[in-house]
Formats: sequence, structure tokens, C-alpha cells
Amino acid sequence: MAVAGALAAPAAALAQSSVVINGFIQVSLDNMKVSNAPARLNSSETRVNDESSSVVFNVTEDLGSGLAGIVRVDFKPNMDTGSLAASGESWVGLRSRSWGQLTMGRHGLHYFLAPDDAYFKGASYRVHPSSLTDFAGGGRIAIANATRTPNSIKWTSPNWGGFQAVVAYSTNPLASAGVEADMAAGNDARDGRAWNIHPTYTAANWKVGYSYWDGKADNPRAVYNPAISGLSTAPLGTSTAAPSLAGQLITADQRGNTLYGHYTWAGWKLGLLWNKTELTAAATGAGLAPIGTRLGDRTAWSIPLRYATGPQTFMAAYTRANDDKATPIADGAKMWTLTYAYSLSKRTHLALSLNQLKNDPGAAYTHYVDAGAGINNALAAGEKARLVTFGIRHDY
Repeated sequence: MAVAGALAAPAAALAQSSVVINGFIQVSLDNMKVSNAPARLNSSETRVNDESSSVVFNVTEDLGSGLAGIVRVDFKPNMDTGSLAASGESWVGLRSRSWGQLTMGRHGLHYFLAPDDAYFKGASYRVHPSSLTDFAGGGRIAIANATRTPNSIKWTSPNWGGFQAVVAYSTNPLASAGVEADMAAGNDARDGRAWNIHPTYTAANWKVGYSYWDGKADNPRAVYNPAISGLSTAPLGTSTAAPSLAGQLITADQRGNTLYGHYTWAGWKLGLLWNKTELTAAATGAGLAPIGTRLGDRTAWSIPLRYATGPQTFMAAYTRANDDKATPIADGAKMWTLTYAYSLSKRTHLALSLNQLKNDPGAAYTHYVDAGAGINNALAAGEKARLVTFGIRHDY
């Protein structure tokens, strides 16, 4: 949908600018059943979920000589609860035909990279491979936030014959509120920052990409702070008054490498993703490992497969997070998903998925976006979950 500019702006100012509104609305109905869960009084629930629906405002002003001013504001209307926030990928910047695009704001960096099409056909993102590949520390710690990174600057190169590169930097990447803490009282540690380097090459029927992430929090402390954590329930010692393993994991330095790609032929698409993530202690306390200790060293991989014929799409994915080499307990996980999607049009899709996620005794991986303090369906260590979802998506 195109809008000819802001209503209050002078007509002369609209001559070379435009506003385009697009996005999608996606909602799912699901049933989750947890087994190997002795601490739960009720082991199943049925839910209606918003699936990160978006209303996106894209503003472009032609500045001449191949240069344009650009703005993106991504509002996230929760169709189930009614809340609204500009928490999507939102930024302002410049775009040039010769040197590419430079933007500042919130950007999606180093996450949701698995070449799996199910979400874009209406399936819940709870069954996406990111449930395992974008988390470490036995599933308890989100890497690169597993969502948009705040306080970030991103350069995207022009497309050079299929090759394109992204280089991004964040001044404070690991705070959920995005608040800088460089000059906070008592900050005797360091300033946080993150780098993301992400080159890709796209051909007619295949693509390959690599993403590197190096993130460090502002003012790291080993005291658990639920306001900034993506920590799922687990017996890690979650005192908010004293240093703990939970606090040490949340503020650990993050380093991730992801290699991914896909190949398509005759209706088929085969994808592959491999990820290696390391966590290093950036803060310590009584009874905890010293700064610089390797807290996490795990690899994960995923194989998505798709077959499309007419309006029907059949999809499957197998994802595994291997046992962490830096921990003494078994803390890997396995997940598989089967999805059938039917497209009523090019923009409206229905999807039915069956999913299972199984944790090792020390792992607490959870379906994507269900992790986090205070969420009652976040899985605890050793639990297994079966998920059946029906979703509908409309792109506009």
C-alpha cells in the first residue's frame, strides 16, 4: 500500500518522497504437552499466539545523484493481547546506488538464519530451527538477543553480481531495553559493544552465507537480573542479591559463527545450517569461575527440506544442539518438525505443524519466543514438549 506522504506536509515536500506501508498479520492456535515434567501440576495448554505480526512504514526521499534518505518503522501489534510497540527492525539512514546502505537503529543481526520456509507459509515460529540454533548455555542464553539488536549501525553493500556483505556495530548489544551503561555508577568493568560481519552469495537456484557475531555487554556483573535476562527456568541459582552462575551466563561474552545455505530444484529446496557458539565469563564472584573462563562451547545444526507443488507445500526440519563441551552435564537437545501449508493466494497461507523438542537432562531449550523469566511454558531441564500448531498468515 503506497501513501503519497504525510498528511500535514506541504505539497512541495512530497514531490520526491513516498511512504509505503506493508507487512503481515500472522496468528496461530496451538496445543503444547510436556512430558518428563514431575514439577508441573498441569502439563499441557492450548493457546492463541500472535506470530510477530508487523505493520511497517517505509519512507523514501529522493535526494538526487542516486542518493536517498530512508526510514523504516516496524510496529508489532500483538493480535492476541492487544499490545503495540515499535519493537521490530526500525532505523533511519541513507541509500546510495554506488556505495550501498547505511542505517542506525534496531537491526536483525545473526539470528533466524536457517533456510526454513515454514514460518513464511503460516507456521508458528515456535517450530523454527532458531529454537535451538540461536541459543546456548544449555538453551538458557539468547545469542545476539535472538531478535533485533539495539543501538546498532549497519552497512549493507550493493549487490555485486550476487555477492553482498553486511557489517554492523552496536554500542550496547545485550540490553533488552537498549540503555547505555558506560557511565553508570559503579561501572569499573568496561564498555559493551558487538560486531556482526555477514557476507552472502546468491545464485539462480542456490545461496550460501556466513555470519560472525562478537558481543559484549556493558558493565558485566555476575548477579542475576531478570529484567535483562532471556533465562528459562533451570536450577542455576537465580539469586538477585549475590553472584550466581545464572548472572555469569547472562553477561558472558558471546562469539558465534554460522554457516548456512540452500539449493533448489524442481519444486524441492534443501537447506543446511551449522552454528558454533562460545560463552566466556566477563564477570565473577564467590564460588564462580574466574573472568576469561570458557562457560559454553556448543555446536548446532539444522537440515530443512521443502517440496512445493501448486498451492501445497510440504516441509520438514531436523535440528540438533550438541552437548556443550564446556559443561560437565549432558545439555544438548533435538527437535523435529513436519509442516503442511496451503496457499489460498500469493498472500494468504494456512499451515499445520507437528513438532517435538527433547532436552537432555541438563538442557532447557524452549520453543522460540517461549523462553524467558516469568513465562510458564518455558521448558525446564530435561523436559520434552510436543507441539501441534495451526497458523494463518496474510501478507500485504
